[in-house]
Amino acid sequence: MLKLMKLELKKYKIGRYFPGILIANAVILLLISGIHVAEQVDNGIDVFQDYKMAFGVIIGFVKITFVIFASVILAKLVIGEYNAKTVNILFTYPVRRKKIMAAKLLLVSLWTFATVFLSGLFVTGGFLLADASLNMVHETLTAPMIVDHVLRMLLNAVSAAGLCLIPLLFGMMKKSVPATIVSAVILVTITDSNNMGFALSAGYILPLVFAAVGVLAAFWSIRKIETSDVL
Repeated sequence: MLKLMKLELKKYKIGRYFPGILIANAVILLLISGIHVAEQVDNGIDVFQDYKMAFGVIIGFVKITFVIFASVILAKLVIGEYNAKTVNILFTYPVRRKKIMAAKLLLVSLWTFATVFLSGLFVTGGFLLADASLNMVHETLTAPMIVDHVLRMLLNAVSAAGLCLIPLLFGMMKKSVPATIVSAVILVTITDSNNMGFALSAGYILPLVFAAVGVLAAFWSIRKIETSDVL
């Protein structure tokens, strides 16, 4: 499995997405800055009334961004193979089809976990540096708050690693790249939109449930791949 994943890394040069990750993080920080500016202009807006709400916004932005990002990579690694007919060559390898697809999905899943967690740390660090100067949150930050936030980021990274596989279920129906990406947008809009501090993935249990659903969806998507006609 590890060798297959290394082949996929080399084949698609996933490292080239690193600049895109940095740009996405910069945009997220700009959006957060824009929220702070809006709060100053309109006193009726109070998104950063405490650190729990502020950290929830950060987690939401990061997770939404990189689950959609992952759907683009997933579409390229899997759906793109079908559209380009290169899957016919791929399946001539002396390796089971499910194992090949599992390597692709695991690669995307691990990439998503890493980018969501590390980006969450990066954006949080940028936010706290800005907060130290601008006093965006009128609350004293404590060590337990930071520990709780890191734990939530870890759980949501696990959730994103599973959640990013669900769009494959829709993409495989018609072998459609747009269907894969659009379904990812709709999915994270439902699960991670932050409404005054509330989001479906805000707790400790639902992120793990979403991760499990993603794994099941991935399995269901490739369950008949050994016998299906790819021509």
